[in-house]
Amino acid sequence: MPVLLRGRVLPVLADPIQDGAVVIEDGVITYVGPMSRAPRLTGEVTEVDAGDGAVVPGLVDAHVHLVADGAADFAGSVLRSSTEQLAERAAANARRTLAAGTVAVRDLGAPDGIAISLGQQIAAGRVPGPEVTAAGRALTAPGGHIPYLGIEVQGVDQLAAAARTELAAGTGGIKLVATGGVLTPGAALGNAPFAEDELAAAAAVAREQGRWVAAHAIGHEGTKRALRAGATSVEHGYLLDDETVELMATTGAVLVTTQVAVARMLRNRHLVDPAVVARAEEIKDVAITSLRRAARAGIPIAGATDAGTPFNPHGGVAEEAALLVADIGLTTAQALRAVTATAARCLLRPDLGHLSVGAPGHVVVTGADPLDDVTALTDVRTVVLGGRLVDIPERTT
Repeated sequence: MPVLLRGRVLPVLADPIQDGAVVIEDGVITYVGPMSRAPRLTGEVTEVDAGDGAVVPGLVDAHVHLVADGAADFAGSVLRSSTEQLAERAAANARRTLAAGTVAVRDLGAPDGIAISLGQQIAAGRVPGPEVTAAGRALTAPGGHIPYLGIEVQGVDQLAAAARTELAAGTGGIKLVATGGVLTPGAALGNAPFAEDELAAAAAVAREQGRWVAAHAIGHEGTKRALRAGATSVEHGYLLDDETVELMATTGAVLVTTQVAVARMLRNRHLVDPAVVARAEEIKDVAITSLRRAARAGIPIAGATDAGTPFNPHGGVAEEAALLVADIGLTTAQALRAVTATAARCLLRPDLGHLSVGAPGHVVVTGADPLDDVTALTDVRTVVLGGRLVDIPERTT
């Protein structure tokens, strides 16, 4: 059945349309423009009026962990769960994500092929959820960050072989753990465990197959190595100096911000491992300076959540958009683009994150205009995925 959405339309890649319309037929957008010129639809039609809100593209979250659900003990919640439990949790998190208006996600670390399998089940229509592209297991060094979401490898041959294995399993790309991380004791933020040739060996395998290369990158040296090795995105980017920003500009890599992960964890610091809290405090302010530096330099920024980390449940990319405005200084239009079209770029999906003829019929209606107040993205009234209205559970207070 065709879907007609009317109201203020924000295409993202084109100017807003005050009295606009979006038409979806057979799961694909067939019209975007003034309501007065919309095609006459015959037969049964599902009509949605945005009222005082706006019609926007479905949101995209470029960094999630579907097997985790925000437990205070991130590692323990994964390690103490069976594969079946992790799969059930991932499916529940996918449903929650879609209900929040996020129509596509990139999972950057899950064991046992869980995120890959979930993405395939969603694509086949067997379970509800957003489109999922996954990295499978993250490639990390022995003793490195998040080994429970990855595979420990060292040396050029092992990294290349691991990349081939993950890609053959059906991943959309690979994740390279190029530095230490906030959540892993002993893996200092400034650690650069892989040599550039090791990172390059894995990246080359992915890029030769037209896949993305996400680099978990916080410390200066590891970030630079990953960029020179061929990373298509820098995840977190909490410690970017001028040289690294210049390198990003040269390579065209996207900066994937995850400020909401730090913010949510620190709101609940009394329930989190003190060592983890200390690391989060260490990078909190410098991260804002770093991300502002990248924004001023015109580096493409994708908003993401790192969902699943402590007290960071899924479906919160709209809050990341708000932090991009409040802390980093992006305009509301730039923040909207960060969690739609630019995030889709990280997935190598240029068809997502905008309202254009021929794009998938993934559309959201918000209760207010996010160009006036970006927090309107948290007020999702309607979600359309592939031309079908999504059942949104009633909110509880």
